[in-house]
Parts: sequence; structure tokens; C-alpha cells
Amino acid sequence: MRGPPPKRKAPAQHSASSRIAVKRIDGARHWRKSLDRFVWFLVRAGVDHAEIVRALRTSLRNHQGTRPLAVPDPEVLEYSRILTHWQTEPAFLDEHGVARSLALYGRSVSFKSLVRQALPHADASDVLNVLSRYRLLSCSRDGRVRMLASAFLPRGARRAQFLAYTLSTLEGIIDTCYANLTSHEPSKNVGQMQRAVIAERFDLKHLAEYDAFLRDSAAAFLTKHDAWLKRREVKQPGTSRRRVGYVGVGIFGFRAR
Repeated sequence: MRGPPPKRKAPAQHSASSRIAVKRIDGARHWRKSLDRFVWFLVRAGVDHAEIVRALRTSLRNHQGTRPLAVPDPEVLEYSRILTHWQTEPAFLDEHGVARSLALYGRSVSFKSLVRQALPHADASDVLNVLSRYRLLSCSRDGRVRMLASAFLPRGARRAQFLAYTLSTLEGIIDTCYANLTSHEPSKNVGQMQRAVIAERFDLKHLAEYDAFLRDSAAAFLTKHDAWLKRREVKQPGTSRRRVGYVGVGIFGFRAR
């Protein structure tokens, strides 16, 4: 997985888009804000300051031997959008509505044109390398690219990708809950929705059956949401505050082996 890009000063003419880019969810980069807000939750709930400090020190001692993973860039995490575009845009589907194999290069319908449509600023070669590494794509000797899977199953070192999504998910949840708890006019907040599903009386013998049901139903549901959001995404940088740099829904599957 590629490392973070070298630090460089952005040109002055890109200052507006740079301000917008800061808003993107990147749990590995925004951990200080997330930690600060989680501590605020605890303080707000009446937990003693000294007790929080002791717990943090204990946690740091417990995890001092944990080996870090090379968390991918947020740009790499967006590559999943290409799989969504491939499954929902008619030009890239066969007569049965299934994602068809694509020539690597071409002006109209090709893997490169797919990447250009789904994620204009991504490099098609890098996308192919990354998604092939996770066995989501394959490229034959004659240059045909096929989709092997649309669900990401993290194993071993691949858990760096899972970790990146986990941190981003936690950041999103914490930001949402913080906004709900601090807003003076909750009715004017758009999109501040938090939901929890809990099953305390679930027979674990049905776990495999539920896992299969979840994959079948959730994948189609989330694909539709991701496509809907992408159709309404702002394509050009601007100064409006009523926009964010990226919208979308990720689709992932998890299983124990």
C-alpha cells in the first residue's frame, strides 16, 4: 500500500479546494479531534477527570507492544467507488446487468474510462494494482480487466485497509453524536442521524444464515445509495460552504476463517 504523499505547499489558486479537503473524513489524521470529543462525552457523563487520566495511562501501557499498520491514504479508500460505478452504470454492464470485462485502455468503454468517470483524479494503473492486490480485480494477458468481487475481506496485512475504514467510521459516529449533543437547534441539522442495532437474544446457530442475508440485502442497498450520492456530487472546486469534498457509501464484508 502506498505511503502518504510528500508534503508540499499548495498553490495559492487552490486555496478554496484545500479548505474543503480538510473536511474529508480521515480517522488516522483527525484522531486528536475524535479523542478530544470522546473525552468530552465521558466528562459530560460525569466521569471523574483523574479516572480518565488513569484509564488512558493504563491503556497506553497495555498497548505499548502493538505493531502499527501502514494505513492507506484516503484517496486509496475511495477506489471502492469504482466498483460501485462498474455495477450501476449501464455502459459497463452486459445484457444480464452484470459488470462485464473491460479492455484496459480505450476511448469509450474501458477500464481507464471507468476510472475516469468514477474517480476523475485517480490513476487507472494504481487503481488496478491496489484492487488486484486485494483480489477484487484481475487482468488477463490480453489486457482484459474483470471484477472478481465487490466485498472487501480483510486478512493479515490487509487489515490496514480495515483499520483505516474503522477509524473513519468512528470519526463519523463521534462527529454526529457530538453535533447532536451540542446543537442548540437540532431540527436545523441535516444528516445528523445515528442508529444502533442490538440483538441481545439472538441464537448464534443462525449467525451464518444472517451473515448471508446481510450480504445479499446490504450490498444492493448500499450500492444504490452510493450511486445516488455520486450523481449529486459537486464536480468542480468551489467556495460554497454547502458542500463537502466527497460523498459515498462503502460496501464491505467480514468473515472469520
